[in-house]
Amino acid sequence: MGIRILVADDEPDIVLSLSDRLSWLGHDVTSADDGQAALTALESQPADLVFLDMEMPRMSGIEALKQIRRRWPDLPVIILTAHGTIGLAVEAMKEGAADFLTKPFESGHLDSIIAKALERNGLKSEITRLLGEISHDVKNLLMPLVTGTDLLAGELDELFKKLPEIEAVRAQASHQVCDEVIQMLRNTSERIQGRMKGIADYVAATRAPQRFESCHLVKVADSVATSLQVLLDQKQIALRMEGLDNLPPIMADEQRLYSALYNLVHNAVPEVPPRGSITIRGSLDTAGRSIVLTVQDTGRGMPPAIRDSLFTTRVLSRKAGGTGLGTKIVKDAVDAHGGQISVESQEGKGTTFVIRLPIHLSPVSEKSAGSV
Repeated sequence: MGIRILVADDEPDIVLSLSDRLSWLGHDVTSADDGQAALTALESQPADLVFLDMEMPRMSGIEALKQIRRRWPDLPVIILTAHGTIGLAVEAMKEGAADFLTKPFESGHLDSIIAKALERNGLKSEITRLLGEISHDVKNLLMPLVTGTDLLAGELDELFKKLPEIEAVRAQASHQVCDEVIQMLRNTSERIQGRMKGIADYVAATRAPQRFESCHLVKVADSVATSLQVLLDQKQIALRMEGLDNLPPIMADEQRLYSALYNLVHNAVPEVPPRGSITIRGSLDTAGRSIVLTVQDTGRGMPPAIRDSLFTTRVLSRKAGGTGLGTKIVKDAVDAHGGQISVESQEGKGTTFVIRLPIHLSPVSEKSAGSV
C-alpha cells in the first residue's frame, strides 16, 4: 500500500531520481528544495515518511529535523547524505532520525530502509496503544484491591474489638501482623496507581494532536490549581500565583501546557513539607518576545545527580517506583512550543523550573495554528 512521502533536497537530479523510484513503488511523493520549504510542505499536507538532505540553503537539514521532531515526534525521517558527510548523518541519528541513506543510493537499499523505518514507527505506535490499554485495565483491576483492603481493615478492627479481654491480649500479635499486611497492600496499591497514572498521562500526551490557539497562561494555571487543590490542602501546601494576570496571550496548545504545568506542580508536592509553598510566576523577558514561567517550591531540593539527569534520556526519579515519564511530558510540551526549560535546585533550599515560551510562533507554526 502506498504512503505519502516528502523528499527534501536542493539537488534537482537527486529529487527526480528518488521521486521516480518512490512513485514507481506506488507511493505519493511531494518535494521541497530546502529545510524551510520542507516544513511548509508538512504543514499543508501531512506525510508518512520524510527524506531530508543534510546540506540545504535557508535552513539546514539538521535544523529542519529538530523542528520536525518537535512538531511531529512520530514522523520517521531518513537522512540523505554524501560520503563526505557521514558525520552529519551520525549527528542526525542522535537527533532522532530513523536512518540515513548515502548518495548515490541503490534501489534495493532504498526499499529496505523504507520498510525498516515504517516497521519501527508502526511498532512504536503499537507499543503506545498497548500501554494505554494496559494502564486502563490495571487501574480497573486495582479498584477492588484498594476497596477490599479498606473493608478488610475495618472488619479486622471490629473483630478484635469484640474479643474477650484475655483473648484480645493473645490476639494482639496477630492484629499487628494483619495491620502490617494491610499497610503493605495499601503502599503497593498506591505505587501501582502512581505508575499507571504516569503511563496514562504519557500516552494521552503522545496521542493527542497538537492544536495551537490563543492561550492565556493564567487560565491554564487556574485549571492546574483546581485539579490539585484537594491534594494541596491535605498536604498543607500553599499554591501561589504571581504575575500571570498581566501576561499577554500566546499561541499555544493549551492541553499540552496544562499537562506540563500539572506535572511540575504535582511532582513538587511530595518534596514540600507542611506549610510550605509552590509558586507559579510569570513575566516577560527584557525583549518582550518570550514569556518566562517559573515553578518554584520550598521543598528539599535535588542532589546534583538527579538535577543534572532531568530532561535527558538518563532521567532519574526520586519517587518510589517512579518512571520519569512526567519529566518527559514536560520536556516534550516545551519543545513542541519552540521553548526552553531549565532547572535550578539545591538540597535543602528548594527547586525552581524556568520555562521560556515564545509569544509568537514561527511563520510555519503560525500557519499551522490558523489551519487547525
